[in-house]
Amino acid sequence: MSRFAVGVDLGGTKVEACLVDETRTILARKRRPSEPGLGRERVVANILELIAETAEGAAYEAVGMGTPGTYQALDDIMYGAPHTPLYEKPGLIRLFRAKLPVPLIIENDANCLALAEFFAQCYGCYSTVMAVILGTGMGSGLILGNRLHRGPNGNAGEIGHTSIDIDGRVCECGRRGCGEAYLSGPSLGRRYAELSGESLSPDKMFERYEKGDRTARRVFEESFRVMGELFANCVNALDLEAIVLGGGVSNIPLWYERVPPIMNRSLFGIPGRKIPVLKAVLGDSAGVLGAAYLALREMRLMEF
Repeated sequence: MSRFAVGVDLGGTKVEACLVDETRTILARKRRPSEPGLGRERVVANILELIAETAEGAAYEAVGMGTPGTYQALDDIMYGAPHTPLYEKPGLIRLFRAKLPVPLIIENDANCLALAEFFAQCYGCYSTVMAVILGTGMGSGLILGNRLHRGPNGNAGEIGHTSIDIDGRVCECGRRGCGEAYLSGPSLGRRYAELSGESLSPDKMFERYEKGDRTARRVFEESFRVMGELFANCVNALDLEAIVLGGGVSNIPLWYERVPPIMNRSLFGIPGRKIPVLKAVLGDSAGVLGAAYLALREMRLMEF
């Protein structure tokens, strides 16, 4: 008899759910607006209705959910979700958990991406991997020795908020020099606007780069160096074997060509090491699938 689990990816503007079986196959996948502006009751109702639509009557045994920031059960708050203030207030998860008839496992969305991408393209090849989400912000998750590494507070691997310049740009978190302040989509756009007076998305900026636009070239050349040095710091600290890059900004192809040589030149220790920077292969399904894996682990059908 088949066994079923549900994964949920809760974002600032949308919520997505998938139904998987014990073989990790996605059987159904749906999404709808999350509507945090309408309050926690509306968000919870949206999630519950979406789960019911996605499960289509299947007797799921657990729900895993990826969220922005890091959820602390004691405070019932998702810390580090500045783009969605409702999520940084207590009550949302407690209300959802009370209405759900099965166990709920909460994890940072970057950790969910790391899980999904690890099993999709790294398992059996690399055991120590960092996955990075590059989009509106910059998040990351760690797989160390084939296991998800959360740290005691679930906050391990937040490289987007490690400083590469203590007197550098101010990040949305309030600190200076964070990787996110140089590499996120909005940060790239702000840098281009500072230099040109024109506001562009990273994709449009990259089109200009390819046509020889000097400002776009300056912005991207800066970002290649920042990412390369930031990733080298992570490899040196954690002895990583590979880095996976996902999220909307990860679609710029030159990250994978220009960043690895910069990173590899700055590695300490064994000479000649070449750490690959891999493009995420699951697209926008990585987060919700990784969340489903949390539920499968709760059901003792996966180990990580």
